[in-house]
Amino acid sequence: MNSFLKYLVFTIVSAIFLVVQPAVSTAQNPKFSFAAEVSADSILIGDQLELTIKANLPKGYEVQFPFFADTLVTGIEVIGKPTIDTLKKENEGREYLYSLTITSFDEGFYRIPPIRLPFSSGLRIDTAQTSAIWLLVNTLPPDSTITTIYDIKTPLKEPYTFAEIAPWVGGGLLAIALIVFLVYYFIQRRKGKPVFFTPKPSEPAHVIALRELELIKTKKLWDTENHKQYQSKLTDVIRFYIEGRFGVPAMEQTTYEICSSLKTSDVLSKELLDELQELLSLADLVKFAKLKPSVSENLGSLEFAIKLVNSTKPIEQDSNNEADDEDEPEAQNTPEPQKLVEDKGKTI
Repeated sequence: MNSFLKYLVFTIVSAIFLVVQPAVSTAQNPKFSFAAEVSADSILIGDQLELTIKANLPKGYEVQFPFFADTLVTGIEVIGKPTIDTLKKENEGREYLYSLTITSFDEGFYRIPPIRLPFSSGLRIDTAQTSAIWLLVNTLPPDSTITTIYDIKTPLKEPYTFAEIAPWVGGGLLAIALIVFLVYYFIQRRKGKPVFFTPKPSEPAHVIALRELELIKTKKLWDTENHKQYQSKLTDVIRFYIEGRFGVPAMEQTTYEICSSLKTSDVLSKELLDELQELLSLADLVKFAKLKPSVSENLGSLEFAIKLVNSTKPIEQDSNNEADDEDEPEAQNTPEPQKLVEDKGKTI
């Protein structure tokens, strides 16, 4: 009897232990679940479907989902950005739902490998992975109603429109006009003629110089305290005259260079050349060494400038004398009126 009671008690205790142990184990080891699936096992080329990853975690745990740039695996492309939803469970756990739109443009049987999902609770860090997924991508089925296969037709030729021809015609006319203009331009340049318009005949250099020198003399600019301004204006008139009369670039040359050029070309007498050098040297001292010449020196420079222009200006021919010379033969051949009358009386 005692043995039977002991056996009965042992059986009851064992049954109670078997019932209580799973509950304790469940309380100590919370449940985790991870799964991945697609909305369809097979699609046609270009169709879209959803890849969904579900993760159930206890309270205090968080999961990190993967990031796919533009390709899930070779042949399967990602469209847009994923969405993540979080649902709170009754046991204070959480369910994470990750959705991603994918598609494929190549026929074939594709395997999406297991996706690794790291999760942690702050103290515990672990990694889970989903099962592999297979996806079939089919092409469009051939049309069974078509029995004859025809050759590929060439593109139809459409007539050209004015809008298509106008740019080519305009460009061609523009190119022809440009070629004609360049030919005309080089011909005119070679002949030394103006390209666009006939330039207005300029006054001779001595006319301009004498007018400017007369203006300086009339305004009595030589009697001034601003010697630098007076000498600069006077030498500019002389340099301009030398450049226009003798072709020497006097406006860009120094005093030494001007005198050397005039001496080489032998267009001035030694007396005029020496006086010109003295005038230009005096102006240089006034402009750069702040020399203050006397009024008589300023006036002497002006008088020499007038002398230089009058001595070297081109000689003008007297047109009236030439006209008188041309009229003389006609006057000699014309009979005098009195003589004409006498000759007429004799004839009668």
